Amino acid sequence: MERKLTKDIFKEPFDKNFFQNHFGKNYLHKKEIVNNPKNIVSHEILDDLLSKTNIWNNHNFLMMLDQKKINYNDYSSPTLDVTGSNNRPDVNKVQSLVSKGASIILNDIEKYNSKLLKISGELQKITHGRCQGNLYFSMASHKAFGPHFDLHDVFAIHFEGEKVWNIYENIEVAPINHPFFRLSPEERISRAGKLID
Repeated sequence: MERKLTKDIFKEPFDKNFFQNHFGKNYLHKKEIVNNPKNIVSHEILDDLLSKTNIWNNHNFLMMLDQKKINYNDYSSPTLDVTGSNNRPDVNKVQSLVSKGASIILNDIEKYNSKLLKISGELQKITHGRCQGNLYFSMASHKAFGPHFDLHDVFAIHFEGEKVWNIYENIEVAPINHPFFRLSPEERISRAGKLID
């Protein structure tokens, strides 16, 4: 299953070794995976995206502070546009929360950035599955999430700043959207096991 990915985006292709030894089995960390990351996402590009408040809503613009979701009404204001009256993120309220350490989560961001859309398309080709891009902007002193697992495979691409990833000994095998996997933060910590990396 060797596939060459677009050379202007990825530094090296995902080869047969990746699928045999890592995909769906364990994590793999590579120092650099994309070419020119600051041309794909940077603070300037993020600021520009955030200024387009008409594309954001309570489904694709979320905020977290110290592992708790912030109510959308706490960082949005009513606006009038062609679709009628809608609550959209309020720049001043968002900035105020970020200054207190809140994280911003932008779901389906590939729809608004052609280079992220290209990455998403290439990952769909190699995995034969749907790919969605979510962007996380977090402050060092406050965690958006504690130990958790996702219901899908994750390719995390780091664009700016620093991030410490905590890898735990236990993994959930094939988790699905079912009450069995809806765990409290305490249960997630307990089931994660020891920190291994």
